[in-house]
Amino acid sequence: MRLWKMELYKILRRPVLNFGLFLIMVFQCFIFWMDVSGKQTEIDGNIYKGISAIQADRALTEDYEGLFTLNKAEQIVERFGFSGYKMERGQKVPGIREGNFCSQWVTDNLTDFNDTGTKPAALKEGEVWKERGQQYLDKKIQFGYTEGWAYFHSLWSWSVLFLNVWVVLMVMPVFSEEYSRKTVNVLLATVHGKGKDIWAKMWAALVLGIAAFLVITFWLLILTVAVYGATGIDASAGMFDYRALAMESESITVLEHLLQTFGAKLAAVCLNVCMTLLFSSKCRNTASAVVLRLVSLYPFAWVLNEVVYSLLLDMMYDSGMIHYLWGWITLDILGIICSSTTYYLSWSAVIGVPQNWKIIVKILLFVVMSASIWRTAVNYRKGNKIS
Repeated sequence: MRLWKMELYKILRRPVLNFGLFLIMVFQCFIFWMDVSGKQTEIDGNIYKGISAIQADRALTEDYEGLFTLNKAEQIVERFGFSGYKMERGQKVPGIREGNFCSQWVTDNLTDFNDTGTKPAALKEGEVWKERGQQYLDKKIQFGYTEGWAYFHSLWSWSVLFLNVWVVLMVMPVFSEEYSRKTVNVLLATVHGKGKDIWAKMWAALVLGIAAFLVITFWLLILTVAVYGATGIDASAGMFDYRALAMESESITVLEHLLQTFGAKLAAVCLNVCMTLLFSSKCRNTASAVVLRLVSLYPFAWVLNEVVYSLLLDMMYDSGMIHYLWGWITLDILGIICSSTTYYLSWSAVIGVPQNWKIIVKILLFVVMSASIWRTAVNYRKGNKIS
């Protein structure tokens, strides 16, 4: 226990970097303040702003809660019409959104408004209805006020992305600093140098990452509930995350969605800690190790999915290879690898993927993290390092 506390203290003794976690929490507060100050809703001719707008939307949505049907959508359109953007005199770009949460949701998700920018004439028209609108009825979603949870999920993902950069900066010196200070041989010669001390370093790094993740998560949850309330927790997550409609079950609730995304984002942080420790155990220079890790953290994962996967998919379609089993297997393997990266786990990439993918992703993460921890210990014991 004494070793673990000492290693944790060594990681936390960097006040400038510790300030980074505080900045993430300040960023969350600032974004919330900006969002609330810009809120506006119209209900039956009355205009509400700020917190009052959120409260009015929440109260209005209670009238339409429950199983979402076409009849319910038609009632919303009949009462409020479709939602567009207000054009003030002298404005060249549309500004404030018309309507309220209910009319905006129906307009955005059941019509082509987001593609065309013009108010639709009626429901059940356009490509969006064929591709997505009908699914809301087929999946039998539960309608509810999910504005707060949608905002929570988006800001949560961005916060975890920033957090993982902070984790790299905090954890990278754990082993690489011993190399640069030339204290590694002295430490390895001690009684616990090749055993307990190594595990204490890694355990301290994991505790730091998990604790920081829990802090920003629960801080953001407190802000969300304080501003938006806990209303809509039993509504369907597909209302704000279309990927949830692709799941095999009829629909999942917001609470189930939050639990799944919590697991994905926690896995992203743990994977990042393990991989950062591996880089730390192989690099003599902390700065170069940080650069290498940050490049592999986000840019590499993005290129792998957005460029390599897309090019491979297009090539297979053009050549006809997509019709062969090995073609689909190749795409699945690449998709699973992308879904297992820190970057896409931070965006909760496992939501909506096939059930067999989820099982494989869990196994892959366990293998990669276990192998990283084992290899880190081996590297440090041998003193292996690169410049």
